[in-house]
Amino acid sequence: MLKINKEHVSMLMLIEAYAEKHKAEERIDLFKVKYKQNFSEFEKHVYDREESFEQYDDLMEWKAYENALNDIKQRIHELQSGNIQFA
Repeated sequence: MLKINKEHVSMLMLIEAYAEKHKAEERIDLFKVKYKQNFSEFEKHVYDREESFEQYDDLMEWKAYENALNDIKQRIHELQSGNIQFA
């Protein structure tokens, strides 16, 4: 029988979450460089101007990465706090 330590599983999940966090931050940084503004400024810019499909697509993707980053940060916090359950 193979026994798996809860702390090892937790550490692996934390490492995976940090990798996802890094990927999301890289994508967000690319948008910041491309548009030379943060998300909220860009969102206002897109909705205040004439429709640009490229900018609208970028806005949707950027928003998805912002939401994912928030979820990942929450997951990291929970993992660091030991708030995990195994089924």
